[in-house]
Amino acid sequence: QQAMVLHLSSGINAEYGGSAAPGNGSTTCNLCSAGSFSGAGAVNCTLCQPGSAAGAPGAASCDKCKAGTSTQDKEGAASCTPCSPGSHAEGTGSASCSVCEAGSFSVGSGTVICSLCKPGSTSVKNATVCTLCTPGTHAEAEGSSACAPCDKGRYAAKAGSATCAKCPLGSFQSKTGQVNCTLCAKGSFQDNTGMAECISCPSPRTYTTYSEGSTKYSSCKGPLLEIGFPKQTITVRDVYKVDMNESADFFVRSGDWMLRSQADPLTEYRLLKQGSLVRINKGEKLLVENVMPNMFCYKDPEGHGRFFEGYQNLDVKGRPCVDKGLCRNEDSDPMGPHCLVKSDDGKLVKSPCGIPKCIWDVNCYSYDGTGYRGSIGSGTVGGTTYSCQDWSSNRPHVNFYHPNAYNTAHFGIGAHSFCRNPAPRDVSKPWCYTTSMWVRSVECDKIPTCTNQDYFHH
Repeated sequence: QQAMVLHLSSGINAEYGGSAAPGNGSTTCNLCSAGSFSGAGAVNCTLCQPGSAAGAPGAASCDKCKAGTSTQDKEGAASCTPCSPGSHAEGTGSASCSVCEAGSFSVGSGTVICSLCKPGSTSVKNATVCTLCTPGTHAEAEGSSACAPCDKGRYAAKAGSATCAKCPLGSFQSKTGQVNCTLCAKGSFQDNTGMAECISCPSPRTYTTYSEGSTKYSSCKGPLLEIGFPKQTITVRDVYKVDMNESADFFVRSGDWMLRSQADPLTEYRLLKQGSLVRINKGEKLLVENVMPNMFCYKDPEGHGRFFEGYQNLDVKGRPCVDKGLCRNEDSDPMGPHCLVKSDDGKLVKSPCGIPKCIWDVNCYSYDGTGYRGSIGSGTVGGTTYSCQDWSSNRPHVNFYHPNAYNTAHFGIGAHSFCRNPAPRDVSKPWCYTTSMWVRSVECDKIPTCTNQDYFHH
């Protein structure tokens, strides 16, 4: 009877999965622990592979982790762990969670798919929130991995911009990544949007605009003369020498012009007013000179432009002077040349015209110095500097050029002691009587001659 006893081999009694009989002669099978499994007749239990788990003992198989969870690359997991904020697991059976890529994010645990950042924002990897683009940058698409600086000619004033705005008319931006645009300076304009620079007026030395932010070419103001020869027309905007090899028509489109003899420019000249049309005969040699002081700029020391006589008829905002008036300053208002305009509420108001201040005949003198209105009040003789006598005084020297309407208007004579030239027939530069009993007069040698300087302050 003993000879018929059968000894069970290992695994024989593991009739069902989820248990194992590891040795020979086993009378019972051991249940597989959580995190492992076995099939029928197994000798040993097998650990669940990464991405799967067995939560209870005696498992015949491991379950794949659900989307949004993983086993964090571990074998033998009893459970799957939800992905932490900033990461995700799209499919089932994930061994590990993937971090959200730059331009996306996840807020809570167990995320299946990261959300894309909205236009105007971005994020780094593993982000739980998106960050708004800083001013001067933008992100046009969803899921942008970085905010890009605004191009030249564009700007973003606020945080969170999806696009950069174009610089408006009359402005520019020459740099990238900016939060605003710059108005075109006087002497330039811009008639397009989204530009990196402004367009200079045709002749920067003689042309300007009367306000910043000009939007059109016609805002550039300056002298213009057309010389019409039989086969060509020459456009002149600054001093110009012309030999009349043939007759021509001179048409003054803007400002006043002087036609001077090249041989004797101080005594042989002719003034052409704006709108004039004259015929100049063959044979003459001319120096054509644009009149600038008190025409396109004003002499501030001279009563803030009291004698300004240009043809401008718009204020600094482009509003027309009422009753077809012109910009003037007969009352010596510190605002400079101005005129009456209608305000937005219909009232008449005094408004500046934006006329620039002159450099010529203020910081330097031109021709014989009769137009000089600067503030130099001394001159040097024999190495000694002498101060000027007041023009309204007869001490210490008798003065033949007291202030009166004519002397003030033509030569700038007034109750002051600045250099002037009321005697152009005798003297060819500014001068004055001195305060020294021993020296009657002196030429003012400290005043430079106007040559290539700008005519006015833009």
